[in-house]
Amino acid sequence: MTEGDGIYFLKHLFHARNIRNNIIDSFEKAAIPGTTSKERERLLSFVVVGGGPTSCEFVAELYDFVTNDVKKLFNDLVPFVKVTLVEAGPALLGPFDKQLQSYTLGLFGKRGVDVRLECSVTSVESYEEEGFRFPPRRAILSDGSKLPFGTLVWSAGLKPVKFTDSLDNVLPKAQNGRILIDDFLRVKGHEGSIWAMGDAALNEENPMPQVGQVARQQGIYLAKVLNNEQKDDEKPFRFFNLGSMASLGEMKGIYDGSKIGVKGREINAPKSAGFLAFLLWRSAYIGRQTSIQNKIMIPMHWLKSYLFGRDVSRF
Repeated sequence: MTEGDGIYFLKHLFHARNIRNNIIDSFEKAAIPGTTSKERERLLSFVVVGGGPTSCEFVAELYDFVTNDVKKLFNDLVPFVKVTLVEAGPALLGPFDKQLQSYTLGLFGKRGVDVRLECSVTSVESYEEEGFRFPPRRAILSDGSKLPFGTLVWSAGLKPVKFTDSLDNVLPKAQNGRILIDDFLRVKGHEGSIWAMGDAALNEENPMPQVGQVARQQGIYLAKVLNNEQKDDEKPFRFFNLGSMASLGEMKGIYDGSKIGVKGREINAPKSAGFLAFLLWRSAYIGRQTSIQNKIMIPMHWLKSYLFGRDVSRF
């Protein structure tokens, strides 16, 4: 899968900006007088590939963006909007508790999101349609169905960044392209001189989930080593799981605290869904900011968006 022509990955900030601009561009194209209803349906069809937290949060934000902000300018086009979430596995949010998975699926169902489980995107093709002004594309699914789209967002798994990719013949790697490390975050074969962390690294004996809290804790651990506060082999890195959470739009969220703690010594904390989980998500987001400025400005931006809506201009 290559990026471009309505296909976008979702990993970096510039990806989010490109997706946002393409969404607005799709509405502007659909609003051009003379555009057929069938082309409007295609332009305003959004396909999201992947059923993890990133994909589900994007679908939720897209729903809020369309129903709360875009609707003010393109109210007559909202009925043409269709969102399809494609997941190869049997459930959304695979690592989460089954009750929270069902809650999310039900929430998306009420919002009209078409969730396709145990289905994958096998290819994307261009095609021709009489009366279309803009070159159309469609996704081909593993069940044989075809989904024309104006925007396709891929977050079902991304290849390593270019820097990590460029180290193929330099550092040992797993089949998925991640750098092999030991329990002390040291690159195998380069112990004491090269370390790796986050999504770029993989400990085959003790694999970690590819989430932000792992990278953050690894960063703190590695800072102590590099600042000579502890020896590079003094004590292995141990991930302390703080639970999993996701924002689901409309001031709703989910929190799964069923496995809090270090592996093998986890405790089972209460699960939460709805407004309380949304508050937990927002609190965690603010709490992890490193500067006082961000801790002040981000709530102000949230308040501005709540009172006046989000900016729908392109930038």
